[in-house]
Amino acid sequence: MMHQRRHRSRLFTRAGGVILAAMLPSAAAAAEIELPPGPNRDLVYGTCRTCHDLQYLKDSAGIPKNAWSDLLDSMKQYGLRIPPDRRTKILDYLGTYLGPNPPPAPTQAAVESTTAKVDGKTLFNEQCSSCHQPNGAGLPGNFPPLSGNRDLMLNRLFPAYVVINGLQGKITVKGKEYNGVMPSFAHLSDAEIAAVIEYVRKSWGNDALRPADMAPLDAAAVAKVRTTPKTPDEVHAYRASLKSSR
Repeated sequence: MMHQRRHRSRLFTRAGGVILAAMLPSAAAAAEIELPPGPNRDLVYGTCRTCHDLQYLKDSAGIPKNAWSDLLDSMKQYGLRIPPDRRTKILDYLGTYLGPNPPPAPTQAAVESTTAKVDGKTLFNEQCSSCHQPNGAGLPGNFPPLSGNRDLMLNRLFPAYVVINGLQGKITVKGKEYNGVMPSFAHLSDAEIAAVIEYVRKSWGNDALRPADMAPLDAAAVAKVRTTPKTPDEVHAYRASLKSSR
């Protein structure tokens, strides 16, 4: 019991310190940290990495599942709100792959089998809705809306650059100013990125904003975007150049 309490104290000290000192680190730094592969790892990325990097998770690897559960509960004071089923999946991953007795790394075939089905709506709800909200409305002053957001249609590939590389800098969306950091979601596969972008482009009336000649985004196009990486600041500059050319 004392051993577990020491682990929890270590975890909460590190987690609290990281969150309070660096609530919004650079997206590039967040993207550099990779967790062990396993089912539901992407849920951890999508839920946690939007606000802070994941170094404290790696530093605390080896604590028991009940300590991870306590950590998730402690994050409520920072605004974490996740459905019970998603919390269960996240906790299963943390308690298994970052627990006291992690299993051997799964084979690539096993990892691919867990991500074989690609559904844009499911991906959005798991990866994006904690910030942009399930209805795409965002949170005024914190996270920009995706509903009615013309940035989605700046060109066919621009949203893929944002998802893969992140975005940092002041932007104005629907008349309101935002100045934060969106981290990279490059952990998603090319097919998953294409699916979630197409879901957003077709939802909440966004399809009315789409140019008639804009082809759907596919995995092959996303793969090409990965070959020309940009920093989050460069994505911001790219956005500005696209808007000025209109």
